[in-house]
Amino acid sequence: MQDPSAQGLEGVLQALCLEVPDAIGAVLCDFEGETVVMALGAGAPPPEALARAQEHVPRALGLEMPLKAFLMRLAGAEPCALLRLFQGRCEIGHAGALRGLTMRYAEVDLLVERLPEDFYVVLAVRRPEVTAQALRAVRRAAVLVTPHLL
Repeated sequence: MQDPSAQGLEGVLQALCLEVPDAIGAVLCDFEGETVVMALGAGAPPPEALARAQEHVPRALGLEMPLKAFLMRLAGAEPCALLRLFQGRCEIGHAGALRGLTMRYAEVDLLVERLPEDFYVVLAVRRPEVTAQALRAVRRAAVLVTPHLL
């Protein structure tokens, strides 16, 4: 099997989505929560999430991307402020660097792994029973993405 990192960042995220059953998508974000690259998985976001995402788009503008992709961009931006807050608290408390966090919602888990240079990767999964498998996959993807950032 070919190393996904040979296909660049998109290849790593696409491989991550393929590895985790029902992954909704994966997104690599910068220190401000902006999407750098994204891959969509086979999993479907909850209908309520799609409806809420649609509410963020002015009707006069419409979307130039699929609603699922827009939702993943929102999901990628969400952990940014939390990462900064928790990292600051970890430094104050001398706990060491924050490696990642898991944000659990009623129907979706967001798995966040910090990367060098203040980047991070987010994987959205629909089924909590795959969270442990997904965490391992996110950590492997983080290792593959890191050389592209340094």
